[in-house]
Amino acid sequence: MQARVRGETYTISDTVLTADLEDEAVLLDLTSKRYYRLNPTAAAVWRRLQAGDDLDAVVRHLTAEFAVDTATAEDAVSDLVAGLLEGGLIHR
Repeated sequence: MQARVRGETYTISDTVLTADLEDEAVLLDLTSKRYYRLNPTAAAVWRRLQAGDDLDAVVRHLTAEFAVDTATAEDAVSDLVAGLLEGGLIHR
């Protein structure tokens, strides 16, 4: 699990295109020519990041939408954000 940063906001890279597919999402990174398929939970996080929500708001949204506890939502958001940062799909 990655360290949590309360209130941190992230910006979607300009080189990432997004397509919503029902409750999932597909991302295409134009720089690396890689695509990513996001499950419903990850897609919900992605949409909240696109909307400019900070991580606290993203966690609150997940707990409401998916009926999970705060610790589980924080872990999921933290892990996903770490992967998105590593892949260059988002930045601080």
